[in-house]
Amino acid sequence: MEKFDIIHEFKVLATKLKDDDRLVYLRQAKAMNDMDQELQELIGKFNLAQYNYQIEISKDEMDEEKLNTINSELQDLYAQIMENDSMKEYNECKMEADKLTQHLQAIITAAINGGDPMTVEMPTGGCTGSCSSCSGCGN
Repeated sequence: MEKFDIIHEFKVLATKLKDDDRLVYLRQAKAMNDMDQELQELIGKFNLAQYNYQIEISKDEMDEEKLNTINSELQDLYAQIMENDSMKEYNECKMEADKLTQHLQAIITAAINGGDPMTVEMPTGGCTGSCSSCSGCGN
């Protein structure tokens, strides 16, 4: 009798997962972001402003006015990035992919804890309150 290899079987399923529409759309949205020159310029400006902020904040004698100016620039650039159509599409796709990931995690957790993975429903979720795990709700 052949030994069952759960890791191998999981990898086989994960390979099939790559073809899920939600993940295909996410990859397409990421490619759109990469090709969106306006978005890339905004991201470059944002990264430069972040760098300048870090330099200013690390100085012994911080210039509060300069910090406020850079912070304001960062907020403005972030808003522009999030309003970009390519970024909006990406965030929507990312949210769907995150829901899929949460569902898969819930199934795995149920199985590990002795529950019935077949009864695990797709999370209806909304905000979990943890912005660190969020792709952006706009609030």
